[in-house]
Amino acid sequence: MRLDELGVTVSARTELLSVASRARSDADSESTVDNAADAQREEADEEIQRENQDGGAQQQQQPEPAMTELEKRLEDLELFVGKKSTGALTTHIIGPYSGLARVTAHVYWDGEQRDRNWPSPWEDMEKGFVGISHAAFEMYKRKKYIRKPPRSEYESPDSEDYVLLDPESHAKLENANPGTVTVEGFGLECWDFEETKPRSQTIMVNSSKLPVLRACTLLRRLNEIQKKAGKFGWSPTTEELNLKEFVGTLGIVYYDQKYANDPNRWIGDLYGVMNRTDIFANFLTESSVGLQWASPASDDFIGIWNFLRQIILSWELAVRLEHLDGGRSYTGFTERILANLIISDLWLKHVEIILTDQKIPTEGLKKPDTAEEKAEAEEFKEKGNDAMKRGEYQKAIDLYTEAIKIDLSNAVYRCNRSAALIEMHEFEAAEEDAYIATQLDPKYAKAWSRMGLAILKQGQGKRAKKAYEMALQVAGRDATPAMRKGLADAETRIKEAVEAINTEADDEKAHNLRSAFLDEDWEIMGKTPELHSLVHEQQVEGLLLFAERIKWPYINEVRDYAEDAYATIRGGGTINIHLHDWLFGLTLPGKWFAFKIMTALVLCTPSIRDKVGIAHYYECGLSLPTRSYWRVRTVLGRVLGCLPGVVSLCGWIGPCPKVDFDPPLPAKPRHIRIKTRRVATVEHKSSASAADGVLDLGGGGHHDRYSATRIQPDEEIDPYLADMKDPSKWIIPEPPVRDISTCSIDSITLTKLPLRTDVAHKAAATTTATASPSSDAALLDIENETEYRASIAFRRDDNSPEPIIVYKLYTNPVFVTPPPCHPGGPKGSGASSSSHEVHMRELRYYQNIWPVERLKEHTPEMDDLMNGGEGDGEGEADRAPVMVINATGKGAEVLARAWCSERGRNAVIRRAGGPCFVCAVRAAARGGGLGTGVLIWTE
Repeated sequence: MRLDELGVTVSARTELLSVASRARSDADSESTVDNAADAQREEADEEIQRENQDGGAQQQQQPEPAMTELEKRLEDLELFVGKKSTGALTTHIIGPYSGLARVTAHVYWDGEQRDRNWPSPWEDMEKGFVGISHAAFEMYKRKKYIRKPPRSEYESPDSEDYVLLDPESHAKLENANPGTVTVEGFGLECWDFEETKPRSQTIMVNSSKLPVLRACTLLRRLNEIQKKAGKFGWSPTTEELNLKEFVGTLGIVYYDQKYANDPNRWIGDLYGVMNRTDIFANFLTESSVGLQWASPASDDFIGIWNFLRQIILSWELAVRLEHLDGGRSYTGFTERILANLIISDLWLKHVEIILTDQKIPTEGLKKPDTAEEKAEAEEFKEKGNDAMKRGEYQKAIDLYTEAIKIDLSNAVYRCNRSAALIEMHEFEAAEEDAYIATQLDPKYAKAWSRMGLAILKQGQGKRAKKAYEMALQVAGRDATPAMRKGLADAETRIKEAVEAINTEADDEKAHNLRSAFLDEDWEIMGKTPELHSLVHEQQVEGLLLFAERIKWPYINEVRDYAEDAYATIRGGGTINIHLHDWLFGLTLPGKWFAFKIMTALVLCTPSIRDKVGIAHYYECGLSLPTRSYWRVRTVLGRVLGCLPGVVSLCGWIGPCPKVDFDPPLPAKPRHIRIKTRRVATVEHKSSASAADGVLDLGGGGHHDRYSATRIQPDEEIDPYLADMKDPSKWIIPEPPVRDISTCSIDSITLTKLPLRTDVAHKAAATTTATASPSSDAALLDIENETEYRASIAFRRDDNSPEPIIVYKLYTNPVFVTPPPCHPGGPKGSGASSSSHEVHMRELRYYQNIWPVERLKEHTPEMDDLMNGGEGDGEGEADRAPVMVINATGKGAEVLARAWCSERGRNAVIRRAGGPCFVCAVRAAARGGGLGTGVLIWTE
């Protein structure tokens, strides 16, 4: 407790300076709450108003002795009260701001020092952060790409920290207690709620034309990145030329050469490129990454080659962000950019591209049906040969083409047309014809030699050498001088290319020569690119572990199918694209990952996959005949998370009890979408107050937690100080007593809501259609578009005349589990070893306790009565005491959570091992806490 908290007010000038300083600090660097508290303490000590203070200069220079004595007495009181609060929890919410939706929540322990540069695993455990239990689950959480300055005094956020992506993707969202979030996670929920409000955002996009790239260039560069040839930063010139090969100059001319030579300036330029919507995929709006590269390029999909360019450019950006100098930032880092970085990172780690020899199926090729057709084809060939002798190469091509049309299996026709194409300088087409000829007749030495010549004409010595070597091998003793000369020419071309690279003085020209030389190894003519997963075994193992942990009732089916799924791909078979994504480890974190792992589980369960299909929404739960599973941030996931045997894993809560439907539906698996309204997590600020920069750091209330212990306007200082330092006036409030009654879930009912108009029209048309696979698919789509209202019926054993009580889950509240406090202190401090003490003046804030059997009759006015008057928005009455729900009885916690959903109330939940009663109430308080106003006390 500080001087200002004891009632000593600051002057108007100091108060304005304090608010302005705090606003600037939070908006620009958002220093930690500890620093904000220190700054506030210094500002409060800066100037103290004194009664009967003379304004003369002499009196200002020489304070009166009585005033100095008062200051000492106040400092003594501050030390006395400070010892009482040692180890107490303090929570703060910072944000949002007029132009920024970002909200952060913080918790720390009063009087305890910590080194923010060395996170403590014990502190993480106390805060309830959830770890990763398997390598396949690491994709559920996002990683950091912009490098933080090492051991910085203040932990300033960078542009990546202002991108939410999805609350689930943050490692600090979930608490170890299923269905609840950490204090930091509550800040993420507040941030996500603020993102629903309209805010303008300007994004600069560079739409300049990018260089046209050959497939071999993309494959070669991808291989270099994956092999990690050299450490980034060692060759700045080469690194810039590598990037320019893929983006060019971007149409930018730099007149400041110092800036033009700064490698970090590429970060801002790449932001502009990667935010383009015309050539790059937006992974945020796609449920499958694989569709983008497995599908041909079209209006809906970018195709494999544009996809690989996106992967490479994202890596170029990521590696520069990793080496970015601390303190520098560039505008343009968006959620789309972050998604690109994540997918690129996963692709480079999980996928390998291998070029295999392309096999042309020779069986079934068209051949002459009759001797007349064969003779006609031979006639076209002979005429083509005559045209070649006369130098009429185009006519020869046409004649050979007619022969090929009659007999597609004839290697000679292809080889002859290849010779004519070479003469016409159509070297790539000539190579293709010669290659097909070698596939039709692998022992045809002339075809191999002709392919070598076509390749050599393209300036590619390495590939030409391989073709000539094959020609000589096949020909044996029949090898011709032309074949031997061709091999020698190819070797000479290789030497010339190497010498040109080594002697070229211009860096850019040398780089281009080297790239062209290396591209030969990745030429796809006659090759088939195969994509291999490097993590498929890990992914199968992770899927089986997920099934075991959530007690999937069809796990044996999953094991039988999943173990052979990747072999199906390698054998040329097809599987659903979502299962393909899972086996290749390609998905965004958070809700995308949760959707992917459950979809993969369903697809690996043959007995239900066709009955349930693919979920249409990320928040859909899954109802099975014997149990149910719910998404972690949906109402049923949050309410049912405290049931015995329920686990939270990878965004899913389960196994939960089975559900009933109103009207009744046949027992079958189905995706379920629950209709709820979000509960506001932060106090609404008018646009005027937000524009003024007036920020409320107290968690949404008008009063802080020390308001009751401040000196009152009509109170004398001496009695006040004596009262505050009287040990008998400091007590431990009584927490809720143990409730011996029990309650249990009688049923969970999902009531069907009216369909959207478009879905209703589709349903009407489908019901009149004749049964068919298409009508079955339409019915499944309609089922997946249906919304339900959930309600839970509880059975109580308290001899109530109405043993069944029903709560309808109208809203989706947030439940927060705070960490334990650290009560205690040095002997003689007066602090308790089990709980913190409060002064009698604030005792009434800890007496608003409600048993679960009375929750149905609760109204907000009752909290005002507990406060001694009606809340009018001003004064002490505006701070209603926290509503404490006594959920110590068996099964009472889930009922309390259901009540919060029905009434639209967020809540703090104190479970075994949590903070003391005082700290738990303060954490839930609207002033100085998280602002939920509700505490669910379970022990």
